[in-house]
Amino acid sequence: MTKVDELLLETIEGLLADHCSPEQVGAAEGGMDAKLWAALTESGLSAVGVAESAGGSGGTLQDAAAIAKAAGRHAAPVPLTETSLIAGWICEQAGLQLPEGPLAVACVEESGRARRVPWAPVAANVVVVGSGGVAVIPADGVVDAGTAGTNYAGEPYADVAASAPGGGPRLSPALVRARGALARSLLMAGALGQAVDLSVLYATEREQFGRPIGKFQVLQQYLAEMAAEAATAEAAADNAVDVIAAGAPEEEVLRIVGAAKAVNGRAAGIINRLAHQIHGAIGFTDEHRLQYSTRRLWSWRDEYGTEAEWAAVLGSSLCRASGEALWPALTSWPPAGAA
Repeated sequence: MTKVDELLLETIEGLLADHCSPEQVGAAEGGMDAKLWAALTESGLSAVGVAESAGGSGGTLQDAAAIAKAAGRHAAPVPLTETSLIAGWICEQAGLQLPEGPLAVACVEESGRARRVPWAPVAANVVVVGSGGVAVIPADGVVDAGTAGTNYAGEPYADVAASAPGGGPRLSPALVRARGALARSLLMAGALGQAVDLSVLYATEREQFGRPIGKFQVLQQYLAEMAAEAATAEAAADNAVDVIAAGAPEEEVLRIVGAAKAVNGRAAGIINRLAHQIHGAIGFTDEHRLQYSTRRLWSWRDEYGTEAEWAAVLGSSLCRASGEALWPALTSWPPAGAA
């Protein structure tokens, strides 16, 4: 991925480290951390990647991606990627101004309803995408409080009943879903790295039979497999960011995001299993940070499409790129011979 400014990375890492202790993350379950959101807003980090002309903080997609991975690494209990990477992009594409406050995104069906919309109960506004176009609507009037719940990580969701006005700007529903899958892939890449780091630390510090458990060959194998899976998952997410930033067409965006979501989903299953085997019972306790990462991974792998669903999208796309076009489609973008 294109290099990101070191000052930006230091700023977001420091801010999240100050606000995302296990106690703070646990206390925010079922809602969001208002103090963390205020700090992100004050520093301009809640709208990075959205053009200033659209009400954002400016910056590149790579900048926004780096912030998303940091949010995943720290299990930040706020709708950061929902606001910047998804809603911000939608508003920018539709020629709308990004509203203030935390946002949710609802892709409504023909019935005018979107189900289990992440972060809807705590959103100030909902960006509604439908066949009629795109609209920004105050959350109070469209979020169905009777359907509110939380995912496995304690992040809130609820149904949204609304429809975008006819004649407004329109976006491809497939691209909107892909944008959500990209955001989840980046969050997962950060959380996967955190699960690996915590496992390495625990294996180094925890002793059994007079030596660190990380000295045992089977656990060394576990850690090596986890590190390889995390590196592959992050590379897939970063590659998707670079391809999208380069202006890829919709078919290629769906293909590259499908690969990223499928790879991160697969890695989540492997790393979660091995991380908890290494940690034993302590990894499930409220006091330990690991479960805040692994519970999010279990939740995020299913949001905006599972790895199986995106693998099907990827497979269908590659089948269409048959013959001589198949190998370039598998290995590079722009495809060989393209202008």
